[in-house]
Amino acid sequence: MLIESEIINILNCNIVSQIVIKDSAIKIYKVLTDKEDTFLVKYQEKPNKNLINQAIELDLLRDYVHTPEVIWVSEQYQVLEWIEEKKQKNYQIQIGHALANLHHATHSTFGFDFDNTIGEMPQFNAINTDIISWKEFYWQYRLKYQIEYAYNSSLLDYDLYERLLSLEPKLSKYLDNTIKPSLLHGDLWSGNVIKGKDNPYFIDSACYFGHREIDFALIHMFGGFSDDFFKAYNEKYKLNEGFEQRKPIYMLYHYLNHLNIFGKGYYSGVENCTNYILNH
Repeated sequence: MLIESEIINILNCNIVSQIVIKDSAIKIYKVLTDKEDTFLVKYQEKPNKNLINQAIELDLLRDYVHTPEVIWVSEQYQVLEWIEEKKQKNYQIQIGHALANLHHATHSTFGFDFDNTIGEMPQFNAINTDIISWKEFYWQYRLKYQIEYAYNSSLLDYDLYERLLSLEPKLSKYLDNTIKPSLLHGDLWSGNVIKGKDNPYFIDSACYFGHREIDFALIHMFGGFSDDFFKAYNEKYKLNEGFEQRKPIYMLYHYLNHLNIFGKGYYSGVENCTNYILNH
């Protein structure tokens, strides 16, 4: 791997240490230079637009929340400011206020300027399609693709597949035309927020403009956020009535996505959300 020589050229310095943080399709390193600077470096062997798109998302989010500064990016490398984690007394309150600030950023239509990824799965964002119905966008560009992918991968039996397809008309009960597009982080769980020295830093997004409530789905699935977080968010941008009833609809997208990435350990989550929506 040429990561060391490439980073030397990019940063115009020598590398003192290079620590592997994650060894997967996208490899992540903590790099210390002879100038006593520390960077987070992502590397992928197969060139594509993913790291570039991720950098664009970080720059967009930075207008509303704190994100690591993008130092350099290409189709194989991404160099980011290193955020040293610190204990923060008001950390949960800061996250709540920051997320509310992000969700106040709006758009005229649902979707995004480019397709991106949610974990290892593609996420299609209705490029150049002016969709003003959240129900239409959510079914066509979120649930339906994941359902078909899971069934074609033999991760769903036919009965659950049929029940999932029958959800479309039920969505009208929960998702009406008053829902407006908000800028979303898109993949918000506790591991994608870093405790910075003075502020939380948001990382590894899957941005698009959608219903703000879906940013809470992974939070409810995996935890890591306290009552202070929810209270702080509601102080800045109160959640609408019916939020609790809509949670399973949004958790379903992420359960399907996890099913498609990690396998049948998430089957029961898909089934439980499906049953809730069909029976209420």
